[in-house]
Amino acid sequence: MTFIIAIQLNDSIIVTADNKEVVLKEDHSNELLERSTSKLHAWDNGIIIGTGESYVIHRSIALFKEVANSNIQKLPQCLEISRQIRELEIGKNHYQVENTKLLCSNYSENGAQLYKIERFDSAQPYTFTAIEQMDITVWMFNPNIELISTDLQNLYTDLKDYAAFSNQAEWINYYINRLAPIYQKQSQQDSLMSQSFDFFFQTKDEYVFGHIPNTQKTALEFKEISSKFNLKSKNCLLTSESS
Repeated sequence: MTFIIAIQLNDSIIVTADNKEVVLKEDHSNELLERSTSKLHAWDNGIIIGTGESYVIHRSIALFKEVANSNIQKLPQCLEISRQIRELEIGKNHYQVENTKLLCSNYSENGAQLYKIERFDSAQPYTFTAIEQMDITVWMFNPNIELISTDLQNLYTDLKDYAAFSNQAEWINYYINRLAPIYQKQSQQDSLMSQSFDFFFQTKDEYVFGHIPNTQKTALEFKEISSKFNLKSKNCLLTSESS
């Protein structure tokens, strides 16, 4: 399963996702297999991530890149085709398959924009919706948020644009140290997610991604921060230290 937190700011976006993946076995037994993986998938102008059944997600992204020429407006169609193919393979009425949805980022005039590709009824088509500014989207399997409700509320109250920080490192540290405890706490009551997580920060002309094992007992402090670069040509992985 997947635990995703997506933050849409006025001038930037932040996406985090746990590392535990669940897939249906091919023998029609409805048995789930678990494995550790990175769920953030890069494309030319940002990232794509999904929650639901991994084969549907991966095939949707492959169709988007290889057939739809990375046309972001065609992501709903790619998800529809991928789901239909998966239903031909394993049959219908699988909750994970039917409820798979995607989230993606793209550059915008103001910086970066997040979009949701989802449907609320199996009889309806997938929608492509921009997430509103200064808002948080949380996708999870276990709806019980008792342990993290206060943390989520504080995160929402404390939202700040990238422009509010003096440098990139300050921006990264501010959010990572608010997000890490949420993953630690929620993983204690949801066995289908990991406390470790990957993160992705994107502004108008730069992005940063990395991995947090999330085993630290004290605050994280990033020491190595990238300079500006293009998503198409260069990647950056941050290193961190506990302070």
